[in-house]
Amino acid sequence: MIPFPSSIDEIDAAWLSQCLADRRPGTEVIHAARGTVISGTATKIEYHLEYNAAGRDLGLPPSLWVKCGLETRIPEQAMHSSYEAAFFRDIAPGLAVNLPRPYATAFAPDWSSGVVIYEDLNLRPVTFVRQVGSLSPDQMRQLLDQLAALHAAWWRDPRLDAFEWLVPGGVIHSNGVLERFSGFWDYVSPMPRFAKVPDALRDRERLLAANLALLAADMADPVCVVHGDPHIGNMFFDPDGRPGLLDWATVMRGHWAWDVAYAMVINQSVDQRRDLQREQLAYFLARLASLGIAPLEPDQAWQDYARHSVYLFNFVLCPPELQPEELCIQSAERACAAICDLDGLTLVEQGGLG
Repeated sequence: MIPFPSSIDEIDAAWLSQCLADRRPGTEVIHAARGTVISGTATKIEYHLEYNAAGRDLGLPPSLWVKCGLETRIPEQAMHSSYEAAFFRDIAPGLAVNLPRPYATAFAPDWSSGVVIYEDLNLRPVTFVRQVGSLSPDQMRQLLDQLAALHAAWWRDPRLDAFEWLVPGGVIHSNGVLERFSGFWDYVSPMPRFAKVPDALRDRERLLAANLALLAADMADPVCVVHGDPHIGNMFFDPDGRPGLLDWATVMRGHWAWDVAYAMVINQSVDQRRDLQREQLAYFLARLASLGIAPLEPDQAWQDYARHSVYLFNFVLCPPELQPEELCIQSAERACAAICDLDGLTLVEQGGLG
């Protein structure tokens, strides 16, 4: 068993060799130079690598990235990295979804942290964009293509039971994210973002109760694998403009509308979402059907989409240590407008997820 590093300093040529050789026997990293290091809720590290003849013959790339839960800004979220590594180990290989190519994974013995080694996307090359902004209508359709492919791949598939780590609700449930964010209410309410919150959405207990009910309903009947966090900051764009999905730490079993509502509300201006949401939802449903999923009833699908807008209120409550205020203002405006437009709170309280 490959020993798990206790710090990023222990991620050296010898350790990388053990990881890469697990699936590519004979591979040895003879030199590893650390490049860019990005700290956040996870730590991302660029490595420039030289290989032995076996590694070169296998066509291993000159640079790779390591993403891990070591030395993160938020230590209690280190466990999220184990979910992401497990996703790349167990789920990613069979998906027709645009995502970073994984080369190796590793896990702490107590599942408290994980490591995934994946391709250097700069070699494709890809483009990253600021999270403050919007997807174009064409980009949104392409993102819905990606989400449909993800959801359809494991739609009500009993084989998911074999992945003990992939639980309904994921870290949203296991880490008590909804309760923790509700606890930030007094902390963030004096901030500029709260100017976007209408009086109808200023009831902390009602919002928390609705979010807990929404998550509980999804967990009681998980339909598919969902990404959980499909915002622009978790995307990259290939040279042809096709979006890809990064950051799979919130992957879970859940409801397709979690991803779709999140993507359509948070990644578009209020006006664009209002103008195109019915067309976009119909497009997503058609893509699911084209992938072999029995057609969903449109009115029920609309209500599922509308209900899941409620989760997006958590962008209002996001602590400034996690996201800049500029982004929280944008997200608060979009989330609150959608919840009110779609009557999401009332629909959750009435129940009846499809």
